[in-house]
Amino acid sequence: MIAQIILTLGLSVCLFYIISLGKSLPIVRLGLFLVVLTGYLFIWFPEMTNIFASLVGIGRGADLIIYLWILMSLFLILKLHIKLREQSEALTTLARHLALGQDQNEHQAESTK
Repeated sequence: MIAQIILTLGLSVCLFYIISLGKSLPIVRLGLFLVVLTGYLFIWFPEMTNIFASLVGIGRGADLIIYLWILMSLFLILKLHIKLREQSEALTTLARHLALGQDQNEHQAESTK
């Protein structure tokens, strides 16, 4: 019972964060909201995990949760990797434009002398 309360409080903090995201993509917020609600369901009714696991051909509910966690983690790592590459490319482009702009300014200053 204590573990259920602690886990529920942790999910409630996550839910509060999801609600505070404001104008982020509604589909992302809805997906995260559904994940938190599913977490509440599995925390308070752990036997439901066994039912869902047997529906998809997995022996135990705990195994199902671990497999889902692995899939979600891999998805998030991939998403973060893509975002990091986009940021790196944007920074490279910005640095290139600044360097070229500075070079043009130096040439203009030399030509006016």
